[in-house]
Amino acid sequence: MIVLEGRIERIAFRSESDGYTVARFTTGSSGTPVTVVGRVEHAAAGQAMKLTGQWTTHPRYGEQFEIQAAETIVPATVEGIRGYLQSGIIRGIGTATVNRIVDHFGGQTIDVLNDAPERLREVQGIGEVRAASIAGQWRTHRIVSEIMEILRDHGIREAHAPKIYRLYGADSLHVLQNEPYRLADDMAGTGFYIADAMARRSDNAPLEPDRARACVLHILRDASLAGHVCVPLGQIMDRIQRFFEIESAAAEYALDRLAQSEQIVVEPIRNPVPEHPDSGRDETGGEIRVVFDRTHHNAENHIASRIAAMQNNGPEPLPVDDTTLVNMIEARFLLSLSIDQRKALEKVLQCRVAIITGGPGTGKTTLIKSIAAAFSATGSIVCLAAPTGRAARRIAEVTQRPAYTIHRLLGFHYEDGCFEKDPENPVEADVIIVDEASMIDALLMHHLLAAIRPTTRLVLVGDMFQLPPVGPGNVLSDLIDSDMIPVCRLNEIFRQAGKSPIVAGAHRIREGGAPDLIPFGQAPAGKDGLLFIEADTPEKIAAAIVSACSKEIPRAFGFNPSEDIQVVSPVHKGAAGTIHLNRLLQAAVNPGGDGVDGVHHRFKAGDRVMHLKNNYKKEVFNGDIGTVADIDPGGAELRVLYDGRPVSYTPEDIDELGLGYAITVHKSQGSEYPAVVMPLTTKHYTMLQRNLLYTAVTRARQLAVLVGTEKALSVAIRNNRPRQRFTSLADRLRMASGHTVYI
Repeated sequence: MIVLEGRIERIAFRSESDGYTVARFTTGSSGTPVTVVGRVEHAAAGQAMKLTGQWTTHPRYGEQFEIQAAETIVPATVEGIRGYLQSGIIRGIGTATVNRIVDHFGGQTIDVLNDAPERLREVQGIGEVRAASIAGQWRTHRIVSEIMEILRDHGIREAHAPKIYRLYGADSLHVLQNEPYRLADDMAGTGFYIADAMARRSDNAPLEPDRARACVLHILRDASLAGHVCVPLGQIMDRIQRFFEIESAAAEYALDRLAQSEQIVVEPIRNPVPEHPDSGRDETGGEIRVVFDRTHHNAENHIASRIAAMQNNGPEPLPVDDTTLVNMIEARFLLSLSIDQRKALEKVLQCRVAIITGGPGTGKTTLIKSIAAAFSATGSIVCLAAPTGRAARRIAEVTQRPAYTIHRLLGFHYEDGCFEKDPENPVEADVIIVDEASMIDALLMHHLLAAIRPTTRLVLVGDMFQLPPVGPGNVLSDLIDSDMIPVCRLNEIFRQAGKSPIVAGAHRIREGGAPDLIPFGQAPAGKDGLLFIEADTPEKIAAAIVSACSKEIPRAFGFNPSEDIQVVSPVHKGAAGTIHLNRLLQAAVNPGGDGVDGVHHRFKAGDRVMHLKNNYKKEVFNGDIGTVADIDPGGAELRVLYDGRPVSYTPEDIDELGLGYAITVHKSQGSEYPAVVMPLTTKHYTMLQRNLLYTAVTRARQLAVLVGTEKALSVAIRNNRPRQRFTSLADRLRMASGHTVYI
């Protein structure tokens, strides 16, 4: 590695998404400007820096210095300090404010910020509140800089520093130096690798059994992020030895310790995924030993036992017979229920727990409305719920009844992460109907069932062919596969829905057939449709999507590109991933204007944005789409409108926002949009699955546009083996219901 010290003369390019920078850099020794490339925090012209990296030769741009680590050098001169503070390290203060501060304190400016920030009130125009804000951001900058230095010393990418600071704040340095494995618990995905690198290079390196214990917990956490509830024991042992070079004896000892402390459960189960190459199946016994973390083991056990108990506690007879109720509902809503719908309604009226599943256009929503009305007519208290805010709002609109997110129904407390509703304080409802049940993961279902009275009826409604939930488990599919719960399947497509090319195309995809696609240029203007734009590379696909969303679709169909058109992609990264597409779509749909930096993007007034995680304090939820209404001139706050309701974000919580022009297919579940656009490229090969394509197409109400190659479309349709998940719920339910199973 080579070290260069000098200053940035000019920024040629900077990516707001990841900080990748191309700049002209003058070294102190030669004074000759050179090109430097790499990720640099708060890069700005005039900034003094120490760069570590190596010289490379680009085939087009020639010799350049590739940055591996970048360290800001605090300047000693007045002009150096001025340029340093103007580089953006303190949000919310512009050039004029920086000039007033530096003109007032001169060469002592940095000392004042470090040791006596209250003196900022001496500067004209800076009051107590503004001084406190500047002091707080400077303190954050100092701590983040120290975190970056520690990471750099341990060979870890500095880009993790802001996230570590958001987790631990002023305690960050203590955690890194004394409790590094806390990162494994708190920082999904990369946290363990950072902690492991820190611990192994420290003076007090962990003992091998302690490291093995951390590895086991990391593997289980990693698996849960991929949707698994458990992991085959053989797979864990293989990973520990192959990836972490830990001896099997140490790994076995760590597993025993974790089991004895009840942090994990190791037990034999019937092979949950028989065809999975890494399942570790015992061919002679037909079962495998798997490892659960205690939380997920308890969740699946509780779901199975609770549903079995509800099934065994048959429902009390209704005061009105089923046939009379069904006839009454048809008359009230001027409906003629299909044979499937009528059978489903009668079955639900007779059961304590029931499942309704079917594809688009089969009348699930009409059936929900009918079930709610039928039970209400008998005097029952009916409650409607859904996993997401968008899904709850949609079901409330079509039924004209209140509907809640499951978290709100259960009284989730943001501060302590606990639910108000539980067995001692259950939900006051005789019937609970949950829509979009395919999105419910094992932990949420566990909490829902814990808050339901034994006498309450539960109706789960969902499309089992859609993607599984984002969280661990595959609850709806497992409940159906158990054959222990009445399942009402809606197969008949209603005549009006059957005329929709989107509905017809979705059912063809589900059955493994190619949908009837119309080339975009041949589509009748203003009509519903399932269209195709051919493009053969990810870069061309991205360009075609931007052109279609910003020009062609609005012109041909009258849709507003900022409100009506939703791009959905299988992945985040790459030319046709959400991060890059969001940047391109923002530039095309909402160019110009000042903004505020987020984690991946700069937000501007008028931007379409998505909230990325549940925030019960703000009452906005993972996947909610809104529009940036306005931005504080100082950049300290922005306001987002969600269905007309303003929500404020500060620099401390802006990481909960992302641009919403392009989102993943998973994030789109539970929502419908007037128009949906989806890239299809073989570069996304591992994600090209039939249920993903089916889910994307069914998000569109009027127009679905697929952009890519026919080969990628064919791959997606043929791939009907989605990523399998290790779960044990189906067998647990059979056992709880009195059937003999391997477990």
